[in-house]
Formats: sequence, structure tokens, C-alpha cells
Amino acid sequence: MPTLIILRHGQSEFNNLNKFCGWLDAKLTDKGKEQAKFASNLIKSSNLKPNYIFTSKLTRTIQTGNLILEDLDRQWIDVTRSWRLNERHYGALQGCDKSEIRSQVGDEQYMFWRRAYDGIPPLIEKDQEASAIDERYKYEIDEVPKGESLHMVVDRLKSLLYGDILKKLIERDVVLVVAHGSACRSILKLIKKISDEDIKDINIPNAIPLVMNVDDDLNLIGDEYYLDPEIAKERAAAVAKEGW
Repeated sequence: MPTLIILRHGQSEFNNLNKFCGWLDAKLTDKGKEQAKFASNLIKSSNLKPNYIFTSKLTRTIQTGNLILEDLDRQWIDVTRSWRLNERHYGALQGCDKSEIRSQVGDEQYMFWRRAYDGIPPLIEKDQEASAIDERYKYEIDEVPKGESLHMVVDRLKSLLYGDILKKLIERDVVLVVAHGSACRSILKLIKKISDEDIKDINIPNAIPLVMNVDDDLNLIGDEYYLDPEIAKERAAAVAKEGW
């Protein structure tokens, strides 16, 4: 039975600073590195052995994945890095303090931008476009987004999930996907068929593996589960309170 392990990266520099990160390329903090190692211990204790790994193109997921594979002594497994697993592009909010933005625009607008399925943040301005161009994307996409809703993340991730990820699940049995909060929420929404309204209440904790057993059509078999549900609950609650 194919097993999909979904993991949000460990704490990043921007997580630590309470800032919107999006496509900005923050690295893991020391705490984030320790969280990645803790995640690897959870995977090891569960007797799950990933045979393939997917990450985004951003350093914080790459670092997290590398640390886990090193601890599991599985650095040799094949990897795919895809922009489709990138965090949601937060547009002009990227690099901004979440509490300051909430104070400026009010709770309702803040939560619409942050959590509503079709909530698109203010787009980056024309003079900011040059800073958004990155050579890691030049062979894959014609233009970096100027801002995205969660709906747009679901749309760009869908082809990867039902394409290469599903293919590797069928071929390799156990696949680890290391991504970001919005990408993980998008995968959950697609597999569990979560409504557009209910998805706003889903929060993904940093670095606690979420295990999903699926069939060959990516239908969920049984319930998904975190390898440490108590810590997952604590970290998810902290994510929900960001900016408050």
C-alpha cells in the first residue's frame, strides 16, 4: 500500500521573526535544524523508509530533507525539486512583519489575505519584479508570480501531485514530500477533498511528519495521522496564532 509522508520544513529564519516569507529564500534556524532531526527520529521509529523525496526549490525544504535523509542514512535516494511545491507567494507582504500588517489593515483583512481560499495578497509592484527573478526557475516557468491565493497554489500543485508524486508512490511505496504550510494544506485539500471554507481552519505544524496511506488513485485509506500528534497539535496552534 503506497504511503505518503507530508512534512512542513523546520523553523525558518522568517518563521522565527514572525514575517511573511513566501518565495523569499530563508534558511533554517538552529531550532529548525533540530526540528528536522526530531522528524527523522519519528520516521525512523515508525519503521517507514522513504524511497523517494520531493522538495520545493526553496532552501528551507532542501535543508530539512537533507538533514532527514542524512539521519536516516538514505542520502542516496532519488529526489525531485519542484517550484510547484513552493510556499504561496505572498506578494507585497513578503518580508513584512505579520503583527504589523494585522495592526495596519485590521483583523478581517489580515485573515482574508492569510487564510481565505481565494484571498490574494497585494501584488508586488513593477519595480519589485527584478528582485523576484531567480535563476532556479528559468528553465521551468516564464514568470514568477506576483502574489497567490491558496486556490492558485492548489491549481499549480495538482499536476505534480497526480502526476510525478502519484507515479513515484506506485513505484516506490513510501514517498516523502517536504514542502511548506500552503503546499501541505493544498495536498491535504486535494486528497481529503476538504471544502474551500473548511481549509482555512487547517494549520500545518513545522517538522512533524503526517502519514497518509493511499490507493493507486491517491484516495485516502483510513485516517491520516501525525507521528507525534501532541506536539503537532501544539505547533499547529502556534501557527494559527501567528500575527496575534
